Amino acid sequence: MLMSVSNADNLPAENPYSFIVNGSQKQRRSSLFSNQTSFRKKLLVILGGGLVLIILIVIISSLFSSKTNTQSLITIAEQQNTLITLATSAEATASQQATKNLDSNINLALTSEQLQLIQYIESAGVKITSASLKTSQAATLTAQLSAASANNFDSLYVQLTQSQLTSYIASIKQAYVSSDPTGEKVLLSNLYVSANLLLKNSNQASAEL
Repeated sequence: MLMSVSNADNLPAENPYSFIVNGSQKQRRSSLFSNQTSFRKKLLVILGGGLVLIILIVIISSLFSSKTNTQSLITIAEQQNTLITLATSAEATASQQATKNLDSNINLALTSEQLQLIQYIESAGVKITSASLKTSQAATLTAQLSAASANNFDSLYVQLTQSQLTSYIASIKQAYVSSDPTGEKVLLSNLYVSANLLLKNSNQASAEL
């Protein structure tokens, strides 16, 4: 049973999702990114759990008339789309293994999570199309990446991804604070955990380039 939280500053100590508004805690899994297989296993666990949760969330939403903060969720879906677009653009050009791993993980995680998020938004009566998620920022960043020289491509992709993931995480946190205390918080908490894993992956890739 989820605990109702009316204000982020008053979150009780036992709230299982308080790490979102209280900032990052020390990670016990220091060896999480020791290899790509380890990362993929962790990511697949999150994605698998997210799929089950989104089904439960949609059922709960249909039973209770709680208001969904759809605009904040649409913004998050747009940011996911920007990251996916960048990753797709990098697939054929990235030359370093660290960059290729990051690119693959971005596509794996965000493509699945975006589908879950869109399903949740549409359960609130808002229609989402692929065209509606495209932004001018995504086009600008893609053009910037396409213009990069071969020697600078990998480092620029990782840099742009780090910046976009940081903004993405901030949007998730902001949406969480104003979200409904039931299904929406569960959905956002899973996006938050996954996004932080991807940011750590991008930081590792940057260090290896």
